[in-house]
Amino acid sequence: MNQKLLTTLTVLSITFTAFLAGYLISQNDFYKSPESTSTGNILDKFSDQTSSNHPGPEALLRGQEDLRLLSPRSVASPVLSKDKDSVIYYEKDTGRVFETTTRDVQEKLVSEVALPNLIKTSWSPSRKEVISLFYHPSGDYYRYYNYKTKTSVNLGTAIKSLAFSPDGSRITYFGSKDGSQGFFISQPDGSSFKKILSSRLENAEVYWSSEDLIYFKTGAKNGSELYSLSMAGEIKKILNSKDGLEVKWSRDGSRILFSQKTELGTELFYKDISSESETSLEVATNASKCDWEMDGKIVVCGVSRPSSSGDEIYEIGLDGTKKLISSPAQKLNISELFLSDLDDHVVILNALDNKLYVLKK
Repeated sequence: MNQKLLTTLTVLSITFTAFLAGYLISQNDFYKSPESTSTGNILDKFSDQTSSNHPGPEALLRGQEDLRLLSPRSVASPVLSKDKDSVIYYEKDTGRVFETTTRDVQEKLVSEVALPNLIKTSWSPSRKEVISLFYHPSGDYYRYYNYKTKTSVNLGTAIKSLAFSPDGSRITYFGSKDGSQGFFISQPDGSSFKKILSSRLENAEVYWSSEDLIYFKTGAKNGSELYSLSMAGEIKKILNSKDGLEVKWSRDGSRILFSQKTELGTELFYKDISSESETSLEVATNASKCDWEMDGKIVVCGVSRPSSSGDEIYEIGLDGTKKLISSPAQKLNISELFLSDLDDHVVILNALDNKLYVLKK
């Protein structure tokens, strides 16, 4: 009897042990992050990964530790300071101006003047002059302001887009002046204007990325096209019509990073301005989520996680190499991204809360 009981208990013990082991193994598989499996997404091909395109525990921990909140405020029109070691921005609800250092996250008030109905601001390279767009029931209008001289000029409702020259001494704008519509250049306060080219275009977004050429993006069939415009009024097409076109210029203006919608989704490309070729970087993200490093050979981008919500941060080389910088625990939907002057900090505007974050590379 005792022998039979002992045998029964032994069998039950073995059965329970086997069940427990199987349960633990199955639980381990169940809770394994879906990101650790291949998804078929282009990020699976990242060269610095082996069996997975997503970070291990060390990378995840690094992402959690390095991403810092720059300011508790909702912000608008953030930009690096002239010395590029801090970020200047407007408080979204009030229009007050603040500046926060990227390294030690110290915030200071720059201007306590309230700016109701502020929509966005274009900053001069010196950061001493701005041209801001304000809402008004009768039509949105631009206003010039000089923080050094305190000069303020209403530029009216006829400007549709504008940009500062690389040295900040002039602006270019698309709109109408004295009954004529087209592309103009002038002093930042609107004085000494000159028409470069008359145009019947309804809208155009202007860029001034190199001293001798202005660029503009305009609507076309099935998307938008990009053109260059010389000071003599000569036009050259840079990009054919592309759906959902977004453009980001390299720091020296010699290259563009652009994104477009394709049959596979949004895709990222780059192009040398002097070349006819366009090269895919095989990454699904928008150009607005990227910035160029100083050498013009690497871009840093926010890229959506393929199996969950939120963005991760990658370095992407024009030679096809890709490197994960961070997979933050903080959920990010990046609307703007830019790099500090030494490329050692990544500044991020999160569309989910309109707040600024900084990541040390």
